[in-house]
Amino acid sequence: MKNKLNFFYILFLIFLSFNCFSQGNYYEIGFGAGPVSFRGDWGEREEAKTNFGNTGFGFSLLHFINFAYGRNTYNYFNKHFKVRSHLSFYQSNLNHYGKWVEDEGAPFLLDNMSGKTSVVEVGSGLEWYWTNIRSYERQNNVFNPYAGFGFNLVYFNPTVETSLPGEIGSPTNTWPTFLPDLSGNEPITNSSEITAGINFHAGTRYRLNKSADLFIEGRWHYYFSDFVDGLNPNNPNNSSNDWVFALTIGYIYYLD
Repeated sequence: MKNKLNFFYILFLIFLSFNCFSQGNYYEIGFGAGPVSFRGDWGEREEAKTNFGNTGFGFSLLHFINFAYGRNTYNYFNKHFKVRSHLSFYQSNLNHYGKWVEDEGAPFLLDNMSGKTSVVEVGSGLEWYWTNIRSYERQNNVFNPYAGFGFNLVYFNPTVETSLPGEIGSPTNTWPTFLPDLSGNEPITNSSEITAGINFHAGTRYRLNKSADLFIEGRWHYYFSDFVDGLNPNNPNNSSNDWVFALTIGYIYYLD
């Protein structure tokens, strides 16, 4: 509970400082939604069923600081960059896929294992636009491709369970990779935690009118934890942390 309170307290401070920083600049708000593919320790890597089967849904609230109409509007940064902040929520059901589940034999341990994860992120970063921002915003029915990156504070709440008798983590109902090793490291967690992450994204805006844009983008979020999906198996092939890819379609409204 203390970690949860600290998370939302930090979130409040970020948005408070953000609003103070935005004074004197133009700003925009928006929202987006779309599918989110979780890539972690559920299912076999490079397996199409894993990539598509462990797909959930997410939505984001967005805020942008636009410098194009303030002071020093003719320098490159003000003409092509905005500061973007977001509050995002992702959720997905998770299962094992691939040859270890489909082959005959003992894979019933994996087949009866299931999970779910919920993720809340708050973050900020820079967004670069291909076309001069002021030039784009003076037109209608035009596109403006963009790319950006940012840093996130991440709260995640995973659930891992089995439909076999007993609690998950027992040798009788759990695949050996997900049992504690000799040093006592637990490869399964059902506890909520806080971590950090980075994100990269690219997409395009479409100018509807002087007050609104539509956008479509792809986002890649890499987490500094391997427990976002609830699993961190004792396996030499487990060499990377969890990450997600999100496809988002949304709407942006200009407040000024």
